[in-house]
Amino acid sequence: MTELWSDFTEQLGSLAGKWTAYAAFGSFLLYLLGYLTLRFQLSTYGVATNLDIFDEKYLFAGCRFLVYLVSSVPNVLIIVLVLAAIGYVPYRLVPVSAKDRLKRWALGWCETPLRLPLLGVVLSVVLIQFVMRKCFTFGNVLLSKELPDEWITSVLLASDGKLSLYFSALVAGTLLTAAVLLYIVRRETATTLASRVLVGILVFLVAVEFLLLPVNYGVLISTQQLPRVAGFSGDEKAAEERRDWLVWDSKDAVTYFVRDSKDQRMLVTIPRKDAEVRIVAYDDIFCMLFGANHTGPRPCSREGKP
Repeated sequence: MTELWSDFTEQLGSLAGKWTAYAAFGSFLLYLLGYLTLRFQLSTYGVATNLDIFDEKYLFAGCRFLVYLVSSVPNVLIIVLVLAAIGYVPYRLVPVSAKDRLKRWALGWCETPLRLPLLGVVLSVVLIQFVMRKCFTFGNVLLSKELPDEWITSVLLASDGKLSLYFSALVAGTLLTAAVLLYIVRRETATTLASRVLVGILVFLVAVEFLLLPVNYGVLISTQQLPRVAGFSGDEKAAEERRDWLVWDSKDAVTYFVRDSKDQRMLVTIPRKDAEVRIVAYDDIFCMLFGANHTGPRPCSREGKP
């Protein structure tokens, strides 16, 4: 009993000694995720501003992304369970001898040094090039009269549920390639020079996929709602003929998006000391701007929320 208590206190002391390093790394990771989220969120809006190196907004944005990422994991598990349930009955009907042959073939295929790394690289390249990079299509969207004629536009205008499923699919694809990489590393199947080079490429691509997750979140999800404000100048007549939304609020300046009755749009930045923020509603901004112009297979059906 004494030895167990001694081992426990020793491990606890070791953990406490490393706690500072863990906390520093976790804070850095949250800041990085938050910076990527905010940077691409502002690029999507078209806001020309320089972000400070250190800002608590990064920490909050990183936490919001992390919470959204964790909340998407149950969706991934549901998809996996549904697919497993669908495949369970056919698997049970297959004869045992056929199962054994299939298992031996799969193990032999995976043990070949080049096959799994090459499969992982191909999956990562397809996911990055044709899916995750598509969010870069959107830039200066608030000042555009039409969205790009790309399939990703239907995702931007989709409902909250479809957006959540799309992001969950990105997470599932990223986890799949990461699982392939983990299997290769754990089984040590990369025994040739060419296979080790492919594993190094796969490590880089998986890291890129994880970095593109907050980018997609910042472009497609965190940009959806903007707070509508009750004007920001003393010109009441002008305020009645337009709608104003708060886009960015920093310690030095406040940026508004302005749209008048003739659909003329502009981004206005005023000093923070002269700004007055009176929020009256939260609007699904892309649906309000583009929902009527895009009636594809998944048109935008959301309305501004009071």
